[in-house]
Amino acid sequence: MLSKLAVRNAKRSIKDYIIYLITVTLAFSFIFAFNLISDAKSIVELSSMMQNFKLAMYFVNAFIILVICFLINYTTKFMFQKRSKEFGTYMLLGIQKKKIARMFTLESLILGFISLIISFGIGYVLNIIMTYIIMNIFDAPFSVDITFSWKAVLLSFLYFAIIYLIVLFFLRRRIKKMKIHDLLYYEKQNEKTSKLKKYRGLIFIVAIFLGIVAIDTFDREFRAVEVNPSFGTIMLCLILIIISIYGVIYSLGDFILSFVLNNKKIKYRGNNLFVARTFSSKVRSMSFTLGTLTVLITLTLICLNLSGLFKGMFEYQINTYAPYDIVIADDEEKFGEYIDLVDGEYTIKESIFYNTYKNTNNAVKKVIDSELNGWRDFDQLIKLSDYNKLLEMRGMEAVTLENNEYILHVSRGYEGFKNNRELESITLDNGIELQQKLFTSYKYTTSWAYGGGYVVVVPDYAVENLDVVENHLVINTEEETTEKFAQKLVGFAEPDFCEEDEYGYMVCYSLSSITVRGQEVANNNGLMTICLFVCYYIAIIFTTIVGTILAIQSLSDATKYKYRYQVLNKLGVDKRKLNKTIFKQLSIFFIFPVIYPIIVSFFTINSLNRVFKIALVSDTTYLSYFGISLVLFFGIYLIYFIATYFGYKKNISD
Repeated sequence: MLSKLAVRNAKRSIKDYIIYLITVTLAFSFIFAFNLISDAKSIVELSSMMQNFKLAMYFVNAFIILVICFLINYTTKFMFQKRSKEFGTYMLLGIQKKKIARMFTLESLILGFISLIISFGIGYVLNIIMTYIIMNIFDAPFSVDITFSWKAVLLSFLYFAIIYLIVLFFLRRRIKKMKIHDLLYYEKQNEKTSKLKKYRGLIFIVAIFLGIVAIDTFDREFRAVEVNPSFGTIMLCLILIIISIYGVIYSLGDFILSFVLNNKKIKYRGNNLFVARTFSSKVRSMSFTLGTLTVLITLTLICLNLSGLFKGMFEYQINTYAPYDIVIADDEEKFGEYIDLVDGEYTIKESIFYNTYKNTNNAVKKVIDSELNGWRDFDQLIKLSDYNKLLEMRGMEAVTLENNEYILHVSRGYEGFKNNRELESITLDNGIELQQKLFTSYKYTTSWAYGGGYVVVVPDYAVENLDVVENHLVINTEEETTEKFAQKLVGFAEPDFCEEDEYGYMVCYSLSSITVRGQEVANNNGLMTICLFVCYYIAIIFTTIVGTILAIQSLSDATKYKYRYQVLNKLGVDKRKLNKTIFKQLSIFFIFPVIYPIIVSFFTINSLNRVFKIALVSDTTYLSYFGISLVLFFGIYLIYFIATYFGYKKNISD
């Protein structure tokens, strides 16, 4: 009998909690999709870096399980609260508490299992979409893989079992503690109210102060590029921000209500008083839940911002570290063999041999802080003719120099030295004095001069009697180079860079002096894929969970507040104004937990930009990523708001 009742109640719950079921289904769909991707041979073999994709997904899934546990536990508790009178009635009729617990447990399992089964189909479609995105990132051919992965299915069942074992453990424990009186009046209970009610104003001020201190301290950790941020300090800032969020959410509802009540112009305008009192009571009754949702929104926006920064950094770094197809620094006697090896695999489009020269006078290095300057202990020079050829190979315009001029081409990390007077003129080891004509960071590449963040371009005659640092070979090919060829090239060069030490171990030096664009692109794409998918995965799950909880709370309130809206209608408020009141009430409720996270995430990305900006196109690129993050977040968030608004109106009218 109880089994039939459980099935009937499960069918009824599907209708009442459709938004919750959609979210749980999507969550399991993403879990299944990422299990499929991480286990796909075609994905793992795209790059050696993609071997880490599976580990990253396992780690993130472990974290997502905890978050989904929070969602299901919260919703199950919410469902139990709404049906507490029903369960109390069962107990009055003589049904044992353990049988009621078993019935509700079975209901929850049926709903969860339905979501899991549906998620396999949706997850497979998501897997195809995400596989296409990854293949597009790597410029690899895409085909729909119809193979079935039992491993991905079993992992999904394992995650499902872990989640529901935890949730149902707490559920049964909660039911066992309940008495008939508790069940009959449980629906009227809200979160426990704090005894600190009269100190809400002080708590609000302290919370704002802690938030400002945390944001400022976090920013200080990134103000100097040469200072490594302290992990302990960053964690402290994170804890302070979380405390600040809970403090602000706890106290802000009363603060807003007091502001409305003390301002007669606002108080008696339209439906402001009704909306303010409704909002304030809602915040008081679920301040802890709203605080938790605000923390999740903050983490969501930070994840989205980080994904933008990582994407911009990886795209910029490819052209910084591998602007040419093949770059080799070795003895020039070996260059003929390298060319033969490349020619056997690709069609050589253009190539150049050139030297870099040593200036031990350190005319530039003595001005630029050595900590920012790599491992070279001298300035590296390049002849103007070689420099122009390298520019031409990148499609850039050639430059000119007078006999007494030089160009300082630096990475973006050195732009602060642009107007340094000590660099207006330099003296070389051979006694030649040159005046600075141009200071630029435009499309700088490390391949021009290994081991430093700058290169000094001088007239051809100026390198006479200077020691050669390295011989360079630069090749552009008609075809795209590959990671596999890079491994072959390194293997060929290994005898020149490796030697056996006194203990019999093989020690290799300067294998980084060989750069193959195909390998750099593969590694960058692998890292970018991992970072983007992890960040977007977390962001999507968090956003759907926040939207679900807010929607369920709001739709539940529709039944509770139905009488209030009927009274307003009888007092002469027409349907259009009632809908406007509902819209305003829901808008404030949905926007409330978003305002603080937007502020925190903006200052966070602004601070992180101090580190990332040297690997981005410009210092303000992060602003576009911040804007895109908000658009993506509100795109999903708005769907939940619209669904809640129409559902709320329907519940009120019914």
